[in-house]
Amino acid sequence: MLRNFRQVFKGNQTPMAVVMMVVLLGLVAYLAPSGGGAAAPDNVMARVYGRDVLRRDIDQLIAQYIKSLGRNANIESRLPMLQDQALESLIQRELRHELADRHGIVVTDAEIRAALEARLKSIPLFLAENGQLRETSEINGILRENGTSLKQWEQEVASDLSLSKLVAQAASRVPVDQAWVDLEHRVRAEKITFEAVTLAPDPSQVQDPGDARLEAFLKASGARFQVGPRRVIDYVSVDQAALGLTPVDDAKVKALYETRKAQYTELKARHILFMVQGEAQAAEAFKKAQDLRAKIVAGLDFAKAAEASSEDPSAKGKGGDLGWFNPGRMDKAFSAAAASLKEGEISQPVKSQFGYHLIKLEGRREKPFDEVKEELRAQMEREAFATKAKDKLEQLRKRAGERGDLAAPARNLGLKVQTSKPFTIEDSMGIDGMPGSQFLAPEAFRLEVGQVSKVRLAGMAYVVYRVKEERPVAVPPLAEIRGRVLEGWKQDEARTAAMAKAQKAGADLAALGTPETKTDVTIATLGELGQHPAIRKALLDTPAGKTTQPLWSPDGKVWMARIKARTPAEPLTFEGRRTLVTQLQTQVAEKLLTAELVTLSQEGRLHPGFSSLYGRFNGIWRNEEAIRRAQGDMPDTLPDFE
Repeated sequence: MLRNFRQVFKGNQTPMAVVMMVVLLGLVAYLAPSGGGAAAPDNVMARVYGRDVLRRDIDQLIAQYIKSLGRNANIESRLPMLQDQALESLIQRELRHELADRHGIVVTDAEIRAALEARLKSIPLFLAENGQLRETSEINGILRENGTSLKQWEQEVASDLSLSKLVAQAASRVPVDQAWVDLEHRVRAEKITFEAVTLAPDPSQVQDPGDARLEAFLKASGARFQVGPRRVIDYVSVDQAALGLTPVDDAKVKALYETRKAQYTELKARHILFMVQGEAQAAEAFKKAQDLRAKIVAGLDFAKAAEASSEDPSAKGKGGDLGWFNPGRMDKAFSAAAASLKEGEISQPVKSQFGYHLIKLEGRREKPFDEVKEELRAQMEREAFATKAKDKLEQLRKRAGERGDLAAPARNLGLKVQTSKPFTIEDSMGIDGMPGSQFLAPEAFRLEVGQVSKVRLAGMAYVVYRVKEERPVAVPPLAEIRGRVLEGWKQDEARTAAMAKAQKAGADLAALGTPETKTDVTIATLGELGQHPAIRKALLDTPAGKTTQPLWSPDGKVWMARIKARTPAEPLTFEGRRTLVTQLQTQVAEKLLTAELVTLSQEGRLHPGFSSLYGRFNGIWRNEEAIRRAQGDMPDTLPDFE
């Protein structure tokens, strides 16, 4: 190709120079950092085989996570973990797209539209009275209330279609022979009656053998106790008790109660709804509401009018009664109108996202101050603590600098620096000695050695830490992991003792425990037990009246069974055989594609290049600088989520 390219321009250097200059400028424009566009380097958090993962995508996913988790005391401390989770989820999504492209999978716009329409029609909330879908704007409004959008649903449908086509393509290439079908048919249809018993190893009965035996056990165990890179941090922790804050007096609590009375107010109301499906119906719905209001004011019973005229299905049989509700949980326009009414008053037509309402206020009640006083006091004290603690720790950060030592500035501020024990990124229990730090370990590994963190919430305290050092992959000395080594020793000894007891018992199942009988079950219905290769084979091959060998169950117990009776499976029909073959092919296809996806991920992470044109289309690149910046941009506190 290059030879042909040169031949065309042979003897004419000017066009060649012009073309090469255009190509060069194009590459510079493509590779050079740009401004604030959606795909600018600062906004590109990762690139997966040429596909961008943008900051806005991660933020949207985090918002969905928070909405699904709900507001809780530790949501702020979970933000770093949620960011990692969102980023990895989007990387996996792009890997699936790459895998589909490599297999030549194509999903058309028509297929996406049809599948999206079918999905929407399966949910009654999106249907109008005539059974057709609501207007797009209405559907989008409903979805936005639930933290998503029609565009996101369209992307999910396209991804699902791509995946189903990918699985179907892979399944069609899986050969299934007669022996496999017959075996699987037995697993699913042959009935077995058996009694089984399990014996759990009991490590608590094993004594501590002492350091000498444990040292030898550790040495003989090879990589069993090897740990990945470990980090050590210097940290300063400030809790509420350490600051010695003065309790908030009743007068200030009362003042806060007065400003937040609306939060403690509940309304009781009835309503009549005239639904609006598109702007064309708005005027008609408004006129209906006005006319009906005039009749109600003239003496028509509101509840009877709701039964006869309301287009809200939930009004039927209830006279439009909404019961007691907090205004903050309803549509904003509806809530504002209801809250402005006097008891017994009928509102003018009120426009909400659903249509026009008539509202009758039937009651109003407030939680008394004494009932919420202590809750508000505790909240004020937490807020005062958070403000003062973060202010003091921000002073520490400012004096220490981005990579400074914490010791001197902490001492000047009357704070104490502590040093953590080594921890790994996978430490789900948190950093030893720092309560509530289970979400800090991943963040500590994102920082560079020597870097100082932002102010973070850990349990009931605020902390600032500095990454002191990183220790390489190694088997730690016994003194550092003695607890883990002792636990491993006890488990091994207990397992050996349990298996020896089972082998000695032979066919006497009662010597191991109380047998449990299962009558006329199939192996497929036994869950993990039936999927365990050795146990599955034993259940298939052991004759009636005989006992299996002792085997290890999936949950780590010794398992033995006596087969009491078998009922052979009925012969497969043609349709049954075809269905079974399809299921087997699909199962294998899913496993093969999962393995391909893992390989694609592993290979991509080995080639994270981004500085070259080649690197933009191959490998998985994480923009660590942008990730750190995004982490720093996260708020220390979040707004309330309903």
